[in-house]
Amino acid sequence: MSLETLDLWIGKTLFVPPIVRFCQLTRQSQFAVSRLFWFVAALDGFYRADSPFSSILFGVLSIFMMVTASMRADMPTRSSMWFRMFALAFLVLDVAAGAVTGKWAGTEFWLFVLIAEYASTIRTLPPRETKKSAAEATIAS
Repeated sequence: MSLETLDLWIGKTLFVPPIVRFCQLTRQSQFAVSRLFWFVAALDGFYRADSPFSSILFGVLSIFMMVTASMRADMPTRSSMWFRMFALAFLVLDVAAGAVTGKWAGTEFWLFVLIAEYASTIRTLPPRETKKSAAEATIAS
């Protein structure tokens, strides 16, 4: 199984359906959701920072992400398969470490990063299904 196949399967089965539903419920673009989750990841990193350097790094990243989320929310974003696989590897390592040690704090950071990155991969959102359209689909079939 190639990395591209793994990336595609993970995106299509685990991340994209809930992201699309979240976009439809909140009426936000996939790019705004990507920036939102990058902002949440930066805030989580700032909260978990354990040194002055990491506090400054995640503090600056939080401010940068807040500004970009508010100024450029719907501008298209890019995502790299290699970065997604890198984040996935760290998520798997954190989950394994949490299963062994019972310390789960910080695992959510990589989940937020993956949600943000997979939201960036979505190019078009399907229309929101309403009660009216669901009823029309039921009548038609």
